[in-house]
Amino acid sequence: MSQRRGRATSLASPTDEYGPLGDTNPRSVILAVSAAEPEEASPAERRALQRRAKADAQAAKKEAKAVARAAKQGRPVQATLKALPKASKASTRSKALKQRRHLYFSDVVATATLGPRSRPVRALLSAIGIGIGITALVAVLGVPASEQATRRAELDVWGANVIEVLPGQDRQTYEAIPIPDTAPEMVARIRPVRAAFTIRSLPDGTYAYRNDKMSAGESGGITVLVGEGDPEGALNAVLAEGRWFDEATNDFPTVVLGATAAQRLRVGIGQQVWIAQSWWAVIGIFDPLPRYSRTYDSAVFLAPGWAKTLFSSEEMPIQSIEVNAVSGQAPAVRSVLAATVNPAQPSGVKVSSLSDLAYSQEQEMATFRRLALGLGAVALLVGGIGIANTMVVAVMERRGEIGLRRALGARTGQIGLQFVLEAAVIGLVGGLIGIALGAYAVFCYTAYGSRVFAIPLWVLPAGPAMAAAVGILAGLYPSLKAARQPPTTALRTV
Repeated sequence: MSQRRGRATSLASPTDEYGPLGDTNPRSVILAVSAAEPEEASPAERRALQRRAKADAQAAKKEAKAVARAAKQGRPVQATLKALPKASKASTRSKALKQRRHLYFSDVVATATLGPRSRPVRALLSAIGIGIGITALVAVLGVPASEQATRRAELDVWGANVIEVLPGQDRQTYEAIPIPDTAPEMVARIRPVRAAFTIRSLPDGTYAYRNDKMSAGESGGITVLVGEGDPEGALNAVLAEGRWFDEATNDFPTVVLGATAAQRLRVGIGQQVWIAQSWWAVIGIFDPLPRYSRTYDSAVFLAPGWAKTLFSSEEMPIQSIEVNAVSGQAPAVRSVLAATVNPAQPSGVKVSSLSDLAYSQEQEMATFRRLALGLGAVALLVGGIGIANTMVVAVMERRGEIGLRRALGARTGQIGLQFVLEAAVIGLVGGLIGIALGAYAVFCYTAYGSRVFAIPLWVLPAGPAMAAAVGILAGLYPSLKAARQPPTTALRTV
């Protein structure tokens, strides 16, 4: 056994002089590795190797102390090294060789992309296998998110996020507490408020008539109001004809009619109605309003600018403020409305309770969130198993390559780094493919069913990151396990 080891060492002598890649003869390399890691060494030989390693460690320790002592005393360091035992010099030379066995950054990048570049078909198939898992994750999360967005839009149209602000009553005098004129501007500053519509009432006896020949008692149940703000955004109103007030029509005698008011007055765009002893031109007519604001179908809205020239501010108190909050934020807006409308007397403001649609919306959204989390966890598990299986098979197929690299001097850590980065590259590419395929699948689903397209934003960066992370974890263990095997064993698979 010892003679065979000595012969192997002599054949691999260039390795001691020029480093681990100095000898390119495969036979000498394999024999050298066999000598360094004997599979059939006897217990006595193993104890001898352990004693030699211990002696080298002690000599290296003595060398370090001698060098430090020489430097402290001002004596030449080279002369001190020459006086040390040969075993210590051999240990120093071996240590220097080990320190040179590292990879530069360019080498790391080259080895990390070597597998995908040399085997593009297998790398692409591995990336597609990873992408299928990410596709399932995106689709499973995107479909419930789209259903949730569609249902939320429907409930918003029905008034789930509309809140009405009304004047309150004094508890002692039972008189109405007027809403300050600054309230509409303050309400519009609330961040979750999407739109607000202020409605002002007019003095009693102010009615709208088809012409000036009608008697005062023939009002037809039509109310006259002054509207300021955005009725389309606040009440989800739609104009059947014409337009709402703007800078060009606000300061002129113009009106916008509700659907019922237009039918009772039997007038259209461009015609006039008789209000407050003057003629007003019709510039817009609403479609029937949603159920929660249907009382305004029989109303006539005067242009705010021209109305202020006929009535004083005391004659036009704020009757109500219709507030439309961002989807799902109605409870938060309602909690601050009273203090925002009247900071001096919040108890003098009456804020309507949330509709049943708002509570229904909150319950449905909570159900969708739980469903998405559950399905996402299942998809994540399935995708992770698929990625792990792909990377494990890819690594085990390359055991021969790992053994050859080990025989040429690569260390276990270098093998692990190569496969970690290679798995990260393949996983990242597969994650990007999965995100694209998953988004397309969700788009096709929503387009076919006329639903709102929605995908959680966190999935876009999390998908490739998860694919890379799972690929690293899946490829690290088998690569290190294969790298720790003796090169002769790994090379038998070639």
